[in-house]
Amino acid sequence: MNRGQARTLSNQADHYNAEQARAAEKGPMHLITFWTNVCRKLAKDALEKGDPSLAEAYAAHCHDFYQRHTQSP
Repeated sequence: MNRGQARTLSNQADHYNAEQARAAEKGPMHLITFWTNVCRKLAKDALEKGDPSLAEAYAAHCHDFYQRHTQSP
């Protein structure tokens, strides 16, 4: 990985961290929506690159996350 790629990844991480924090401030359903959207994008990207197993893993993670955060204690 070159410096430009590392900088791009760092900027993306900063963006996602900021978006996650904003979603968390709004409440748990906003956080669930944020992570659902992230997983959908990653799954779509994986499918476009021809990796259905990775897309399925993201879909499973999204489902598990939703189940954990919508269950009553």
